[in-house]
Amino acid sequence: MNRRWVLVLLAATATTRAAEAQAPHPLTGLYGGVEIGPVSYDTQINFDGVDDPAGRGGTLYSAVLGYASVLDNWLLGMEGAVTGASLPDPYTFDPAVTGFAELDLRRGTGVGLRAKAGRLIADRLLVFGSAGYAVASQSVRLDGIPLGEFGGASDAETFGTVEWGAGVEWALSSRLGLRFAFRSLGGHDLSAADFGSVVPDAGLTFFDVEPRQKHFVFGTTIGF
Repeated sequence: MNRRWVLVLLAATATTRAAEAQAPHPLTGLYGGVEIGPVSYDTQINFDGVDDPAGRGGTLYSAVLGYASVLDNWLLGMEGAVTGASLPDPYTFDPAVTGFAELDLRRGTGVGLRAKAGRLIADRLLVFGSAGYAVASQSVRLDGIPLGEFGGASDAETFGTVEWGAGVEWALSSRLGLRFAFRSLGGHDLSAADFGSVVPDAGLTFFDVEPRQKHFVFGTTIGF
């Protein structure tokens, strides 16, 4: 092989290595994705000294759009999400105590933004944490009647939730990723005043509903 071809081969090798060094990491850049998984409605209901952790289950689904970058094996990013979930069964009570038999707490479609930070523990494996805020519609019904139809009650149609979470993400290729994440959400409390005349008529001196959720999601992401 003459000197000219040796120089050409060396130049091609150097160019390839430079391109590989400058290529974006598969878990970075602009991406979109979908998630699905079980959701636990761990709503806490308290009235007159009775503490009822009334848990219910359902299925969550969401679409995400985000951007991330890596610096020295640390990943930082932001992610927006639109989330929906199946409706949980209503919470049941003794009407003689509460004044109603069923409380139906429905969380509608939520829109949120979360920050994401993590560390690459392998070339294609990321461990991360997240924190964010979301706004969702909410409908409260007592015995099938919307809360706003009771005298003095507020509709509480929208509420904010603070969320935190953790998870792992694995890049299958330069564009396709898999993730598993856990998230915990807590938001707008409903007090006795929100239930209008229903609670006073039942003779309760204290009534409080604290909506809480836990999400366990599996998802895929695709880089753009």
